[in-house]
Amino acid sequence: MPAKPLERVFYAEDDEDIQRIVRMSLERIGKMTVMIESDPLKAIEGIKAFKPDLVMLDWMMPGMDGPTLLKKMREQPETAGYPVVFITAKATVKDHAELAALGAAGIVSKPFSPKDLPEQLKGIWDTLP
Repeated sequence: MPAKPLERVFYAEDDEDIQRIVRMSLERIGKMTVMIESDPLKAIEGIKAFKPDLVMLDWMMPGMDGPTLLKKMREQPETAGYPVVFITAKATVKDHAELAALGAAGIVSKPFSPKDLPEQLKGIWDTLP
């Protein structure tokens, strides 16, 4: 279990409606600070600047998908150690196995409950070393 509570979340997501829902959920219900980047090509720089506790990635984004973004994060010392949770509509066993093999800390399936999202993330956070 991490020594501190989950407070700062970075989210790479291109869909503005989902961005708004996640921001409202995590800020209002979860009392977290959230930074959202819609361009996956700019996400790594945003993560470096924001220094989140946890990173959330959408799987399907234009320009670079979430699994590729995670691989690029792992290649850079400043972003390699962040726990990553995917929020995705891709929900097959094979998809989940692929994300686990990449080192994803967890997966939240779309559609998700905005009311439950903060607790889902805190639950994943609490299982981390």
